[in-house]
Amino acid sequence: MLTNNISLYTYSAFVCLGLVVKRMISYVDLALILLYFASVALVGYVSSRKESGEDFLIAKKNLGVFSNVSTISATKITASVIITYVALVYIYGVSAIWAYVGMVFGYLFFLFFALKIKKEGDKYNYYTLSDYFYRRYGERTGKIVSFVLLISIFMNFIIQLIGGSKIIQSLTGLSFSIGVVVVGLVILFYLYLGGFKAVVKTDLIQFVAIIVLFCALGFILVSNFSFEPSQWQLFSAGPGMIIPLLVVGMLFPFSAADLWQRSYAAKSVKTLKKSFIYSMILYLAFGVLLSFIAIIIKLKLPGINPDRALVEGFMVLLPSGFIGLGVVALFAAIMSSADSFAFITASVLVQDIVFRKKGSKYWAGVLKYAIFGVVGVGMLVARLFESIVEAAFLLTGIFMVLSVVVLATWIRRYISRIVLNCSLIIGLVFTFVFTLVKGITPVIIVAGVFGGLVGLLIGAIISTFVSTRRVIRL
Repeated sequence: MLTNNISLYTYSAFVCLGLVVKRMISYVDLALILLYFASVALVGYVSSRKESGEDFLIAKKNLGVFSNVSTISATKITASVIITYVALVYIYGVSAIWAYVGMVFGYLFFLFFALKIKKEGDKYNYYTLSDYFYRRYGERTGKIVSFVLLISIFMNFIIQLIGGSKIIQSLTGLSFSIGVVVVGLVILFYLYLGGFKAVVKTDLIQFVAIIVLFCALGFILVSNFSFEPSQWQLFSAGPGMIIPLLVVGMLFPFSAADLWQRSYAAKSVKTLKKSFIYSMILYLAFGVLLSFIAIIIKLKLPGINPDRALVEGFMVLLPSGFIGLGVVALFAAIMSSADSFAFITASVLVQDIVFRKKGSKYWAGVLKYAIFGVVGVGMLVARLFESIVEAAFLLTGIFMVLSVVVLATWIRRYISRIVLNCSLIIGLVFTFVFTLVKGITPVIIVAGVFGGLVGLLIGAIISTFVSTRRVIRL
């Protein structure tokens, strides 16, 4: 079983990164990192020129296959996922790959639903996940979904912001607060200017950086490889670990607001289909690459703590001067996710909650200020709460509740609003109560699913009772 300590891996890894950079950072490494920041800012600025309101909101719903694959993949490959996954491989060997297998099945499962919402989104001009619920199930359900999204996506943004700030702190010795400001301002610069179009354009750079740099790191480490059969057993983690990984992977895409936006933004249904298929292949391939790197680190450094595996592996096994590649790769993973989460948070706030009835022309202007506010508040919150301990598990539990609700609307087209509202409210209450009683553990994932299902059942009972009373009155 996964222990509670796994939830500390991301936090611990970012902290101990300071040991690496302070001992091995060179002028070449620093130049690579500064070049990365400059490139992202420049692309964001260029993408904002001659930009229309529809470009800012959703890139005119005209993303081609390569752009869509890049932005889907870059957003999903986060630094927290990378570091935590390496820790899992360090403990369980290649059996941890079920996390990526589950996500691939989730992409495939979601694709059939995505094709449906793409057609519906083009017809009714959807921009966000909440639009789907507003049109189908009314104001109250749409508002509840919007608030759930606002909180969860903003929390996700905070996690990425903290991660990037930890790296800045470790690289330079500057305070954590200054690191938060640096990362936040870079994201704010190109998001404020270019909006969703800037997110997509910068994701292209970050996607290439992630893939190329991790391939380069794998190539550099290959000289340390030796085959150890015990590390390549697919089922060594056991069903208690494998089943939750598969469940999360298969359900998570349904509540991923960024995937909904990419589905709406695709040029056509055909483009969307190709984008998801290529993304599935790349995502699984990246998981195999990470497994390869993690196993090399484990075989060469068997005595270290799993939460420091990736960082200490870079420190000990990479030649002097190459640590900058690893840092840039982690930055690319952080920034490609943080900008998406910041933009989606602002979109939900403006388009789904505050100015719901104003329309797209009004949204494009107001969204710029909302992005400024989201990033600004995010920087303040990140400075107050530096720890990201166990936040990922809580987020996943919340997302599982929303995934259950989305699946219910797919399985049954004409489902009562009462049923959906009960599932959302009871599922969230159950998840938070479970957290207070049992603490934040991997089991919260199951609690989220179970709470959502119980909510559906109770909602169905209430809906039947209400309908019966109406019939009796008539």
